Formats: sequence, structure tokens, C-alpha cells
Amino acid sequence: MIVICDTNEIWREKPFAALAERAEVQGVAPADWMVARKRGWPESDNKLDIFPVVLPPGWASRTAWLGQRMLWRKIQKQCPDVETLVVTSPHYLPMLDYISPDIKTIYYASDDYRNYDGWDAVVRQEKQLVQRVDHSFFVSEGLMNRAQREYGVEASKLSVSMNATESRFFQDDPMQPAQPPLEGLERPIAGIVGGINERLDFELLIACAQLPELGTLLLVGPLTGNSSSGLNKLLEQPKCRAVGAQPHEMIHQWFQCLDVGLVPYVESEFNHFCSPMRLFDHLASGAPVIATEACDQVQKFRSHVQAAGNHTQFIERLRCALASGDRPGRIEGITWADRADAMLKVMEGLRRD
Repeated sequence: MIVICDTNEIWREKPFAALAERAEVQGVAPADWMVARKRGWPESDNKLDIFPVVLPPGWASRTAWLGQRMLWRKIQKQCPDVETLVVTSPHYLPMLDYISPDIKTIYYASDDYRNYDGWDAVVRQEKQLVQRVDHSFFVSEGLMNRAQREYGVEASKLSVSMNATESRFFQDDPMQPAQPPLEGLERPIAGIVGGINERLDFELLIACAQLPELGTLLLVGPLTGNSSSGLNKLLEQPKCRAVGAQPHEMIHQWFQCLDVGLVPYVESEFNHFCSPMRLFDHLASGAPVIATEACDQVQKFRSHVQAAGNHTQFIERLRCALASGDRPGRIEGITWADRADAMLKVMEGLRRD
């Protein structure tokens, strides 16, 4: 059995829900009793069995030596036949002291902790974790290469497992956009789907909204940018339509209705090392994607993504895409199932001394 600690975020749940269709997998969702009482337990993909565990406050920090010993005992009781343990955060480092040496250990790295103020201790924990586990998966090549360079780990113990998309995000006819879920959107529609926040270049989007070739600049997602970011000015543009957060089970319809998908990240270390789920959802829709070069991972999909090095290039490429109406069509190998197949192959190849 493969045990996953933890699956409390959607980008951690999706790859292992896909893995659960190929192997025996048990997800574990730990929380201290105060959080559990206030928030309850997150809803899970029904493909992945989730084991909720209530622990004392501080189980992942100041009393980790005690809390994680308790956690491992609960896991052993629930899963006596565990063969592989996957941890998704450096906070689980203390638990490695309690597990049997016969159990294979995996680190799934889906975040860049260096970009959080005051998280230096977590970065140090990550270094120790990567050095101790049998294998580490990183969601971007940048994160993997940095770990190899700075943590002194052999390349054979590291892999890239990018984020991905679900089969429902693939457009039935990738050469034609679907009908928008909302009436009154003038075509052609260029859109950003996902969090509308400081990671995006609002100045660039304002210029996009003023293009005469554009019908609608569509923003789908929670608006969390502050007024100084330029978000308010963007929302004032006549062609800009913001529909706010949408139910996740319906979000694929918004991707599929776009004539052009946009990934306009600003230059930052966080964006450089990230693996945006929205990128893969855009790729599944069949529409052309225009992106800034702020995210290194967009360079992996040059047949479907036009990466721009500056505002002028971005605007020109968007203008051409809107005018031509050409679509690159379907792309393969970007689903969570694809990621699960690759991870399982690595896990099955691991051998304990």
C-alpha cells in the first residue's frame, strides 16, 4: 500500500487520486483538533480514500516529535501493510525517525517555501528531507535542479512530475471553442482562469483589454489583487468581464469557451519555479495560449504556447491570434493519469538496501 501525507490541497490530491486508480493508495489528512472543529475535513475526490487524523496543536511544528509519532501510530493501525510513504511537505521530516527502514519514502514537492517570509526553518527541513528519502518528485525542473545543486543529492534520486489537467478539460472539438456559460460575451474572447491576484501583470492586461481586435477580456476566478496593483483600473475597461470564482466542477466550461488563453505572470522567483495548473487546463482546451516568460515551464510546450519576453511581444502575439482564429488543437500527455503512470514506474523501481 502507498500512504500519502497529506492531500489537503487540490494540487496534492489530484495526482494521487489518479495513482489510486492504478495501485492501492491511502490518503491521510491530518489536522489539529482546533482546525478540524472549525473547518471540518476537506471534501475529497471519491477516487481517493482519505483517512482524517486529529492531532494536538503544534503536531507539525513545536511538538512535532510527539505529534508525528502519534500520527505514524495511527497510520500503522489504519494501514498495517504500508510499503511506501509519500510526504508532501517538509513538516513531515520528524516522522521519518519512527518508520521502519523497510518502507520506501518519497517526497512530493509542489511548493517553493523560499518565497514565504519566515519559512527559513522549513527550507532547512526540506533539505534534510530530500537527503533522507529514497526519491523526490518536483513539480518543475527549476525546483528539481535547484535541489540537486544546493542539497547535494544524486540526480538519480530526483524526478520532475509537473502539474496536469483532468480529462474533462479536453474540448470535444478542440478546433472550435465551446459556448460560454454566460451570455453576452462578445467574441473573440481572451481569458484568464484562476486566481486574479498579484502574480498577474495587470498593466499588461489593461493593454490587452484595449485592443480593437478583442471582443471580451474574460477574468474567471477570485479577485484578490489590491487596488494599488491596477486591478481596479483593469475592471474599469469596457471589454473586461469578471465573473468571480466559479464552482470547480464547472470550471472546464470556462476554459473551453476561450478563443485565446492567457497566462500573464509577472517576473518573480515564485512564478519562475511554479507549475501552473491553469497552464495545463488551457492546453487541454485546444485554444492558443499566450504567456509571458515569467514561468519557465511554459517553454516546455512551445508547439501550443507562444511565450513573450516583453509587453510588446505579448500584445502582438495576442493580436495575431485574435485576428487569425487558428487553434493548435489537442495536446497529449498532460493528464494526472499520465503523471501517475510515470510516478508509479519510479516507485516500483525503488529498492531498499
